[in-house]
Amino acid sequence: MELVNLVYPLGIIVIALTIDFLLGEPPRKIHPTIWMGRLISLIDGRIPRGKPTREKILGVFLAIFTISIFLISTLLVLTLVRFMWGKIAWVLVASFIFKSTFAIKDMERHATPIIHELVNGNLPGAREQVSRIVGRDVTNLDEPHILSATVESVSESIVDGFFSPFLFFAFLGVPGAIFFRSINTLDSMVGYKTEKYKNVGWFSARLDDFANWFPARVSLPFIALASKLLGADWRSCLKVALRDHRKTKSPNGGWPMAAMAGALHVRLEKIGYHVLGEEYPFPRFRETEKAVKIMKVSCLLFTLTLSPVAIFLGIFVQGLIENLLIKLLTDALGWGLCCLI
Repeated sequence: MELVNLVYPLGIIVIALTIDFLLGEPPRKIHPTIWMGRLISLIDGRIPRGKPTREKILGVFLAIFTISIFLISTLLVLTLVRFMWGKIAWVLVASFIFKSTFAIKDMERHATPIIHELVNGNLPGAREQVSRIVGRDVTNLDEPHILSATVESVSESIVDGFFSPFLFFAFLGVPGAIFFRSINTLDSMVGYKTEKYKNVGWFSARLDDFANWFPARVSLPFIALASKLLGADWRSCLKVALRDHRKTKSPNGGWPMAAMAGALHVRLEKIGYHVLGEEYPFPRFRETEKAVKIMKVSCLLFTLTLSPVAIFLGIFVQGLIENLLIKLLTDALGWGLCCLI
């Protein structure tokens, strides 16, 4: 591969990360994940309840339709931009779309106000802030459990907020990252075991478990290395992760959460569900802030490791698909001109 051709995929990675660290999330009006959520809500609202088999079939349709719409749309947009305006414009658009599939800075922005409210003694305010990043009932959470929930959310975001979309990007390019984000958004909206969603969301939930399975497990050495670099306990990180990862309801979430519990020597507890690192005290402000740092360093280490794969494989695969679409487009235009002549 020529050196000039290496600059473009590298540019997508660098620009996407720069946008994340400097600007955070795109505005809601142009955020692909928000569009995914609106489409899912629109279809979900029209699915009749009452017959389990019908709910499951329509739930499968919901997932396949949503994933297909955004996967095809992404490919078409990137292909048309490259065909009409060239590779510089293509890199910029690809960077924006890729950035929309992961969030590092945004998790820090959510965690900081929680700590700020607790420092100021505003427990109701801290509960309100933590409710934005966790799905549990926060009504009666005390300070230790609020900080525990924060560390858990920061830890889990390492996988579904970055490792998974980047892994799909590394092997399938930007469309691969969108493919994962579609699955994860489906799970976050309908993948519940409530009466309303246990049938409609079963397929989306299983897809999400499958998509995060490998990234969750491969996150362990990166969290351990980040812990060592930041002065946390990398040995306990590995020990507690291997011991406690099965204690969560999620088959994947326990890995990064238990790893963080061991690295920071903290107890992470979701009342009535799980306790990770039970031998340790609850996290304090210092450990919560360090969890954010470990999350960021883990993501950067993963980027450095997977970027060569993305450059030589993921973007290459994406390029092959785009080249095919461009050929189909030019052939169609040529055929149309011939018909006019």
